[in-house]
Order: sequence, then C-alpha cells, then structure tokens
Amino acid sequence: MQKYWGFLICLMLVSCDFFTSQKEAKDEILKRERKEINWNDVDKYPLFDKCDETAPRDQQRLCFQETFTLHFLKTLQQKHLVVHKNLNDTIRVELLIGKEGNVTILNIKKNKKVAKEIPEIDTLIAYSVETLPKVYPALKRNIPVNIKIRFPIILKVEE
Repeated sequence: MQKYWGFLICLMLVSCDFFTSQKEAKDEILKRERKEINWNDVDKYPLFDKCDETAPRDQQRLCFQETFTLHFLKTLQQKHLVVHKNLNDTIRVELLIGKEGNVTILNIKKNKKVAKEIPEIDTLIAYSVETLPKVYPALKRNIPVNIKIRFPIILKVEE
C-alpha cells in the first residue's frame, strides 16, 4: 500500500510541474511574439471603397493617397480662391484614422505666407476631410487599429 501512495504522490508532483512548465511556455511565446511584432507598421493600410483590399500593401497605400489627393483637389476646385502673390509651398497635414474608420485632423503645418494668402485653407482642409468617402481602418493582424498619416499638400500658384 505504501508503494501505491508513494507512486501517487510522485505522479501528483510531476503533473503539477508539467502544468507549470506549459504556463511558462505560453508566457515565453507571448513575449517572443510581442518582440517580433513591428508596432510601427500595419499589415493593411486604410482603404476607400474603390481600393482593392487584396492588392499588395504598396498598391493599397498608393490607392489611399491618390483617392485622398483627388478628393482634396476636387474640394479646392469647387472654391474660387484668390491669391495675390506667387506661392510655391507645402502644407503638411497630419491625420488620425481611427479603428472605426473616422478621420480626424491632428495638425496642419503651414508657413505665414500661406496663412496670409489663403486664410481659409484650414477650413478647406477640414471640409475636405469631413466629406471624404467611407474609410476602412488599417489592420494589424486582421484587427482594426488607429494610424497616423502625414500628407503633404503642395501649393504652386502663379499669377
């Protein structure tokens, strides 16, 4: 009988160690995965309806940029802007595309000359962002994530 109890106690001790080592293995896998993930990049860029979600990442990014730029240009063309001096400058717009697909302007950087010549430029950019077609969020491991995007808007106006 003592052999039976001794065997049972050894079996219980070994089985406890077995479960503990699996827990540690899971933790190690999780730590390794977290280190391997590039948190500064996404697997899929934000997309508009007209962009192909099965296209390679570079084409997705290009489609997003072109669609956004064309939409912004159409918005500007609808307004009759009057500029009294030549302009050759760049406005930098920083956007946040949320994991729900909502687009928010974080920052608009422009120089004083642009602000003086086109005082309503911030309003035009805001209107353009508000009227964007539906945006599908960026994906990281098939999970929607927030992403910051910087767009340069190049102004080249000659009298």
